[in-house]
Amino acid sequence: MSSRPSPASPARLPALSWLLSLAFAPNRIMAYFSVPVAMMILLPYAIRRQVYESADGNGMVIFGPYRLVRDMAILVVLFLPALVLYFWVMVRFGPIYASILWAVGMGLLGIGLAGIGRGSMVMPTGSETPEGDRWQIAGLAQRPGTRLSALPLALRLRDSAPAGTVVVAAAQNDRLLAGYKRLGFTEGKDRRVYWQADGRQTRTT
Repeated sequence: MSSRPSPASPARLPALSWLLSLAFAPNRIMAYFSVPVAMMILLPYAIRRQVYESADGNGMVIFGPYRLVRDMAILVVLFLPALVLYFWVMVRFGPIYASILWAVGMGLLGIGLAGIGRGSMVMPTGSETPEGDRWQIAGLAQRPGTRLSALPLALRLRDSAPAGTVVVAAAQNDRLLAGYKRLGFTEGKDRRVYWQADGRQTRTT
């Protein structure tokens, strides 16, 4: 098991949100709209110290124990101020203004998700995923036009996983899926992949 790099500083969250948006948005304009959604995606992992940045600042990856319920609970807490604002607007200005606020918020969320891509929302585990303590690789992103540094970082993090760990991921696109397979991951359904830290791999039938 190799030594694990240090997580990125929380102060790097805005820069890494921009990097994630640039990596997956179809153009720069959509990348701007995608930043709030990217920050929303990264924030629970940043709180849990699971966001890593390559030394050159051009690559990033999320890595750590896969705890879906805990991440969702963090997101609910983070959304509470938005709900308070919504109800305050409803009480103070009326349901019409609250509806406008809701529509604008949902519109921006939809644009952001369209920019980053639906692949970022795919669950990394499925029926084909082996049982065991599951750790996740997610948010693998490389700044366009730069030398590949995110994938080697992900490989180093993967190799630092405790023995017996099942490392899971969902590839954003076919190019990243091919990259995962080159690193020894086993392909599952819907571009999901997995790798077992003890070296034993069960092929999907």
